[in-house]
Amino acid sequence: MAKIVYGKRDTKTVVSIDKAPQSIQRLWNQANSLGVNIVRVRANKERYETTQGDTFFGYHAGKVSVYNQKAKPSRPLHFVRRTPLGKDNKGMQILEVATNIDVQDTLNVINDYEYFTTSSFFARVGLVFKRLFA
Repeated sequence: MAKIVYGKRDTKTVVSIDKAPQSIQRLWNQANSLGVNIVRVRANKERYETTQGDTFFGYHAGKVSVYNQKAKPSRPLHFVRRTPLGKDNKGMQILEVATNIDVQDTLNVINDYEYFTTSSFFARVGLVFKRLFA
């Protein structure tokens, strides 16, 4: 399955989000409004977990992974060019989608991510069970 990588501007491997279909731009805008940095939609593999790396918090539900930069990362973070942390790296940077993307499912996961990051512990546990057995 092929994939397309969207970003703020064109590069050799990235297509500008301005050239994306409206549905993909809607995904970008929804994630950007939540302060998300990277959204990845895989073609086949599914994950159901949260991860904590040196620079990102990851929320994984089905084929969709949402990555948000930590407030105090333990390593510097750079996208494409060397920019000081927290300057040009705010908001969405990369949206990687498989060509078989289900836009509505991806929007649902982004909404679940918002609920997960703004709700109580017990509400988050309920959301995890809901997604596992859906």
